Amino acid sequence: MIMKRFMMKLAGLPPCEQVNSFLALYMDDELPEKDRSAFERHLRRCKDCSAYFHQYRTTVELVRQQRENATALPDELVEHTLAFLRSNAAYVD
Repeated sequence: MIMKRFMMKLAGLPPCEQVNSFLALYMDDELPEKDRSAFERHLRRCKDCSAYFHQYRTTVELVRQQRENATALPDELVEHTLAFLRSNAAYVD
C-alpha cells in the first residue's frame, strides 16, 4: 500500500482516499474539471479504485431503477401485515 501511494504521488495523481471521496460528486457530474480529470486518470491506473467505482456505479444505478419501478403497497396490505405481526409477536423478557 505504501508503494502504491508513492507511485500515485509520483505520477501526480490523488491518493485512493481522495478519489473515493469524489465518487458522489463524479456520479452527479458536479466534480470540477481539474478534479474530474485527475479522478479518471487515477481510475485508469488503479485497478482497486476502478473496481470499487464500477461496483459503486452499478449499485447507484440499481437503486435508481428500483425507485423508478417501485409500486406502493396498498394501505390495506400494510395494515393487515402489521396487525398480524403485532398479534403474533413473541415477547421475550
